[in-house]
Amino acid sequence: MAMMEHYEKTTVTKNYVEPDNEVVKCSQHGRLHGFVHFAKKQLKNNRAVTISGIGGGIGKAVSTAELLKKDMQLHQTNTVSFVTMTELWEPKENKVLENIEVQRKIPSIQIRLAMDEPDVKELGYQPPEMRDPPVKPIPRQPKFKKHTQKPKDKKEYQFAN
Repeated sequence: MAMMEHYEKTTVTKNYVEPDNEVVKCSQHGRLHGFVHFAKKQLKNNRAVTISGIGGGIGKAVSTAELLKKDMQLHQTNTVSFVTMTELWEPKENKVLENIEVQRKIPSIQIRLAMDEPDVKELGYQPPEMRDPPVKPIPRQPKFKKHTQKPKDKKEYQFAN
């Protein structure tokens, strides 16, 4: 059996259509604040935005959508699928070895958020959450300062034998 150290990756193809510029493409390493900010701009201009995430970026895509839904009443439509990536590995020096083709299936999600109601019969549709009016927070009790507290008796610190 050939070791992978004798091979190099030459090409990677994927059956995924890259979304256009109107889509928020969430990556695993991007900042959540940046995704939310860009999505709010798109919502202001277009009244709808699509948030996309592949592999490790799925968590960021879901978090972005949830933060947007927290601020606004938005209709949500989810699409979950797999992206097939094909990698071609060729031998480095030893031409006796054969080429290796590796296929990986990577999960992906597209979340469409819209201010206007889409087709409610569409698969993956979630209506906006009906929220109660904001509750007035309970005021905090003031913390005791160290110099105003009474010192504890020394008897409390002694251990029973």
